[in-house]
Amino acid sequence: MTRLPALRLPALPRPAASRRARGLLALLGAAVLATGAPLAAQTWPDRPVKVYVSTAAGSAPDIVTRLITDQLGQLWGKALVVDNRPGAGGNLGAQATAKSPGDGYTLWFAHATPVVMNQYLFKAPGFDAERDFVPIVRIGINPMMISVNAGLPAADLKALIALAKSRPDRLSFATSGSKNIPHLVGETLNQTQGTGMVHVPYKGSQQAAQDTASGQTQVYIDAVPPMVAWLQGGRLRALAVTTRNRLPGFEQVPTAAEMGADLVMAGWVGVLAPAGTPREVVERVNRDVNTVLARADIAARLRALGTYELGGTQRDFDAFISQERRLWERVVQMAKIERE
Repeated sequence: MTRLPALRLPALPRPAASRRARGLLALLGAAVLATGAPLAAQTWPDRPVKVYVSTAAGSAPDIVTRLITDQLGQLWGKALVVDNRPGAGGNLGAQATAKSPGDGYTLWFAHATPVVMNQYLFKAPGFDAERDFVPIVRIGINPMMISVNAGLPAADLKALIALAKSRPDRLSFATSGSKNIPHLVGETLNQTQGTGMVHVPYKGSQQAAQDTASGQTQVYIDAVPPMVAWLQGGRLRALAVTTRNRLPGFEQVPTAAEMGADLVMAGWVGVLAPAGTPREVVERVNRDVNTVLARADIAARLRALGTYELGGTQRDFDAFISQERRLWERVVQMAKIERE
């Protein structure tokens, strides 16, 4: 029998519809990958957020933190757990934040010192302030006020400067501690105006104010809230504030710049997070904190705590921090303060 050759059938073309289906599936997969992070961010937070504070419970930054975090907890439907890490000029809270994962579940309600000053005050603060954190939003600034004993013959800051120059090393200025913002304001006044006042650091505001009111020291430099009771009682007299503009509620007190001293120096409180925190979380926190700060009752409470110029964009806060670092580097160098 003759064997027939095997038949070779030509390959059938795959249906166009099948190719289109695979193409659509590929596009869908790419879209899922591209939108995965934003979709995940939409579910944030799905568990409690830890908030580090670099000061003790009951301090002004801590009170501000708890005021804001209480409101955020209501917005998010999740608790914010405040963890106070005081000590080492704020470095302990910064270290804890820097060591935390950048997964969106750690925030740092920081004050100015560890973010923009301590890199110039400490040889080894235990973190890199420029590398380890992402700025999110500035809550507000905390201006300094310069006051004097009510009996001192100095009606304004110009008169105080003239008096200090006429009495070299005989006037002293009291602050709540060493190497903090009030201390550096006083040292900057000395360096730029040639006043030569002697710094007397105390362990807290109360004793510094009391000793100035009693005449043991002549000048007291601090944030606004510790001043108020002494000013209202007439035992201290406010001469200047260290802001560009006069403060609401203290319009009668001129700025230092109006008195010929270029002292635009203030503390501040802001929200930062560990480096690597998702962009979507940073934007969400910025937006929601600004929502809280826009409330009239919250703004009034913050003003009572000496916090002004509330909120802003993430970009503005980033630029502000860069500017602050340049300022405090010059100030520390001018004051000739050795790193610890």
